[in-house]
Amino acid sequence: MKRYSVYLSIVFCFYLQQAKALEWPDTHPEKIAVHTYVIEHGPHDEDPKVSHGFHNNPGFIVTDSGVVVIDTGSSYEIGKMILRKIASVTSKPVTHIFTTHFHGDHWFANQALVEAYPDVLTIAHPKLIALLNSGEDKFWLDVFAKRLGDDFAGTKSVIPKLAAENKEYKIGGIRFRVMLFDQAHTATDLMVNIVDDRVLFTGDIVNNEHFSFMGHGNFKGAYEATLKALELKPVKVVAGHGRSGDITLIQEFSEIYKKLRTEVAKYREQGLLDYEMKSAVLMSLNKYQQWSGFDTQIGRYIIQVNAELEKESFE
Repeated sequence: MKRYSVYLSIVFCFYLQQAKALEWPDTHPEKIAVHTYVIEHGPHDEDPKVSHGFHNNPGFIVTDSGVVVIDTGSSYEIGKMILRKIASVTSKPVTHIFTTHFHGDHWFANQALVEAYPDVLTIAHPKLIALLNSGEDKFWLDVFAKRLGDDFAGTKSVIPKLAAENKEYKIGGIRFRVMLFDQAHTATDLMVNIVDDRVLFTGDIVNNEHFSFMGHGNFKGAYEATLKALELKPVKVVAGHGRSGDITLIQEFSEIYKKLRTEVAKYREQGLLDYEMKSAVLMSLNKYQQWSGFDTQIGRYIIQVNAELEKESFE
C-alpha cells in the first residue's frame, strides 16, 4: 500500500509539473492597436523543454461581432491557452481563424478553438488546404509528436476549410486585407493587414532576429513579398517569430533576402561553388550572427539561393 501511495505521489507530481509548464505564465495578451492583441512568447527558443511548443505569435482582433484569430500554434494545449487569454480580454466568440502557412507550429492549435466554437470559419491559402488534405498533415503530426512528446498529447489535425482570396474582408466592422503568395516562405503563405489598426501579420516571411527554415520557400518570392508588404506602410508588424515591431522589421528582411541573392550571384559569376563562397557570404551577413537560427540556417540559405539562381538561368 505504501509503495502504491509513493507511485501515486510521483504520478501526481509529474502531472502537476506538466500542468504548470503548460500554463506559460509569462505570456499575456498585449494590446498593440485599438482592436488587435498579440500573445507573444518573446524568446526564440524552439527547444521543446523550454517552449513546450509555443514560440510563435498568435494574434486576435476583437470586432463588433466576435474575435478573429491569426495563427494559433503547435498543439491542442496551446489552443486551450489561447482561449484562456482571449477570455481574459473579451467574452465574444471566436468567429474566424486565418492561418499564414502550412507549417504545423502555426495551425495545430486550431483544434481547441474549433472544438470550443464549431461554427468558426477557418481560412487559409488554397494550396495549404489542398496540400494538408492530400496527406501532408500526417507528416506534420509525426514531426510535432516527436518534437513535443507529452506536450502534443491529444492534438489532432484540424485543417482550414475555406480558401482565402486576395481581397479585403469586412468582419464585424473591421477591414482585413489578405494577400496570398505562391512562393515566399512557403508556397502557401498569406499576410493579413488589419486596415483599421494598420497592423500587418506577416507569417514567417518576416521574423524578428530569427531565421526560419526556408526549405519549402523561394528567396526571390520572399523578397518580392516584402516589397508588397512595405507598400502597405503598416505602423505595427507582427512577425512570425520574435517580438512584434514596426515597419523596420520588413525593411530588414527585405534587405536580407536581397543581399543573399546579390552576394551568391556575385560569387557564382566568379565561378565559385556554394561551399566555396560560404565564408564570404557569411561575412557579408556578419551583423546578424547573433540572431537565432543563424548558425543552422544561413548555410542552407546559400545552397538554396544558389540552386534558385541556377534554375533561373535556364528560364
